[in-house]
Amino acid sequence: MIREDLISTTFLDRRISMAKIREPKSLPRRGVKTHGGKSLPLLRLIRLGLRQFAAGMLSVLAVGILNRVMKVEMGLDLRLISMVIGIHYFAAPLAIPLGHRSDRHPYFGFHRTPYILVGTLITAAATIAAPSVALNLESTDGSLPAALLAGAVFLLLGTGMYTTGTAYLSLIADLTPERERGKAVAVVWSMMMIGILAGVFLGVGILEQYSQDRLIALFVIMGAIVMGLTLISVWGIEPPLHAMPSSDAITGRQAWALMISGRQTRIFFLFLFSGILFLFLQNVVLEPFGGDVLGMSVGETTRFNAFQMVGVLSGMALAGSWLSNRWGNKLTVGMGLLISSISFIALGLVSLTHGTHWVNMIVLLMGFGMGLFNVGGLAIMMGMSVGGRTGIYMGAWTLAQAMANGLASVGGGLVHDVVLLISNSEAVAYASIFFLEAFGLIVTFALLQRLSVAQFHQEALSTPLT
Repeated sequence: MIREDLISTTFLDRRISMAKIREPKSLPRRGVKTHGGKSLPLLRLIRLGLRQFAAGMLSVLAVGILNRVMKVEMGLDLRLISMVIGIHYFAAPLAIPLGHRSDRHPYFGFHRTPYILVGTLITAAATIAAPSVALNLESTDGSLPAALLAGAVFLLLGTGMYTTGTAYLSLIADLTPERERGKAVAVVWSMMMIGILAGVFLGVGILEQYSQDRLIALFVIMGAIVMGLTLISVWGIEPPLHAMPSSDAITGRQAWALMISGRQTRIFFLFLFSGILFLFLQNVVLEPFGGDVLGMSVGETTRFNAFQMVGVLSGMALAGSWLSNRWGNKLTVGMGLLISSISFIALGLVSLTHGTHWVNMIVLLMGFGMGLFNVGGLAIMMGMSVGGRTGIYMGAWTLAQAMANGLASVGGGLVHDVVLLISNSEAVAYASIFFLEAFGLIVTFALLQRLSVAQFHQEALSTPLT
């Protein structure tokens, strides 16, 4: 996910210790060497996290600011906006194999760094081009050629992001021993959250008064930040030929058979897909909702991101320090789903009543539920893999998230436009999205009750690769 991958250091350290997840001896780990059992120093982890810091900033601009500007200031249809911006999620099936290619095909003696840098270069170029294609859509009144061009730019953006992301996660795995990976991922994803808040302040500072020149300048600055911070993050950090190519990697056919063979695998895939879909169906409509229904400025709706992130941090802190250890992961996730569902019902009522007084607190509550979901859900996901096949399962879970995010991005705008056509009311159109999310999260809660990590391991270990 872009701004949805949120992890608690304290929580991961404790959950890894409690779960004591070990790779079965019958399924040895394949593919890459670790960092020789040595922990990465904290300062080096923070440096490695600069890439995620930049990714967090970019997510606010692409999904938080540009969609609002295209809808409110440019007057484009939300369905068109959601399809154009959301297409970047559908680059995942193309980009994930490119990232995994780094296992077997090094360049200049390095397995990860070249893929990260090339992917980042593509991302930065697409970022700089994004406002120009949006302005072209405005000037041509959303014509088909302009929409195709914009879609191509955002597909390129997604390809760069997912190529970089897959190789980047592999680099973290290469550089850290098994016992330290939770801490490492927690540090760099915490920096992503800080980046999200930094993106809010950057966007508000430059676009408090909207103009085309300011919009272009914002994205040019962001492209330079993405490239510069990624260079600082990874340059020289990877030892040459540190990752060893796997000679016994399973084929695509074997991977697919593995993924559809187990009942618990299918349940978790659907649970993850459903949870992400209904949590983030509002991703591209929340800021336009603030402008269209509540009459808020660009700066005020951009601050939704800050309230949401404060809520997420609070939820993660509570879950990581106490709730998950006391209640368990499933109950923590379930609580997050129910709290988020309540918040979406409240947002729907705000839309229908045009009440602005409580909207920021409701967004804060929504973020709190997401924080609980992220901590508990991540701990469950870490357990939903087995030794020797971790990459396959993590690839599948990544694909589930990308597909859900893509459908959420497109679906939010589609639901809005269909209901708007029927009701001729922006308030009803946005409320319908929030109520749909509330209902969908209840369905996700029901899926959660059928999930069993223990049964997953029994099924996975008994499934032969044929």
